[in-house]
Amino acid sequence: MHQAYASGVVRAKGQPILLALSKAIQRRYVLFLLLIAPAFLLRITTAAYPILQTIYLSFTNLNLLRNTNDFIGLQNYPAVFNDYGVREALSFTIMLVVSSTVLELIVGMLVALLLNAAFFGRGFARTINLIPWAIPTIVAGYAFRWLLDDQFGLIPYWVNLISGARMVAFIDPVSARIAVILVHVWKDAPFMAFIFLAGLQGVPLDLYEAARVDGANAWHRFWHITLPLVMPLTITMGLFRVVWSLGSFDLVYGLTQGGPGVATSVLALQVFREGIMFFKFGFASAISVVLLLVVAIVGAIGLWLFRRSEVSY
Repeated sequence: MHQAYASGVVRAKGQPILLALSKAIQRRYVLFLLLIAPAFLLRITTAAYPILQTIYLSFTNLNLLRNTNDFIGLQNYPAVFNDYGVREALSFTIMLVVSSTVLELIVGMLVALLLNAAFFGRGFARTINLIPWAIPTIVAGYAFRWLLDDQFGLIPYWVNLISGARMVAFIDPVSARIAVILVHVWKDAPFMAFIFLAGLQGVPLDLYEAARVDGANAWHRFWHITLPLVMPLTITMGLFRVVWSLGSFDLVYGLTQGGPGVATSVLALQVFREGIMFFKFGFASAISVVLLLVVAIVGAIGLWLFRRSEVSY
């Protein structure tokens, strides 16, 4: 009887404590929800709703010129892949993103290694390195459109002055694509160099000193010390540039406007053309969904590579 009474007292005393703890936890969750509510509502209104609305419109034939807005299911998607302009834009988008990202990583790393060395005027060199990246992209596109003009451009004039050859960049599809890729690298490689320079600052100097004592040359030190330590940063920046490049078209619009023909058109530019210029919102939404899927697949592959690099290094 005494034991039963004692256990009853423990339960009686424990219940208020548990009740107070549960109320404190409830208040903490309520405070958590109140704090994240503004950010959550902002993301819902600026990201989730537009994406869901775009997906819905991709199942319609909404066209302001024809005054149609009917639900047609998946009919837009076969039309997307059968459209010549979209197919060309998809192929050049992949070409541009892959080639420019690889070149930006290589050039950015080389410039970062140069800026990380000790030389007179290093601070000034680091400052002017960011000038191309700081220029608005659309301005850089129009600037190089004039610089590469075959009649009035400075670059064709210099090429003709030095070699005697006549440079025509925007008439041939191959040369136009090369021009877009190189201008893309010129614009964004300085940003890569800036990020890589910050990563190189974190590499311990003791590792280089130990490698020099062991007889390692500059290439061995880069390959076995620098590159493994900055590999997670390299994968992260590569993924960032790929995703960013997939959704941008301002440089292409300012430089070539997708020409000649659709040789340098990208998927984002096709969305702009079909939706904003031709008012075919249903068809443009289907292209946007395809672009969204491409970005999601690339992002998933990039995250997988990043996790593997974390495990390996």
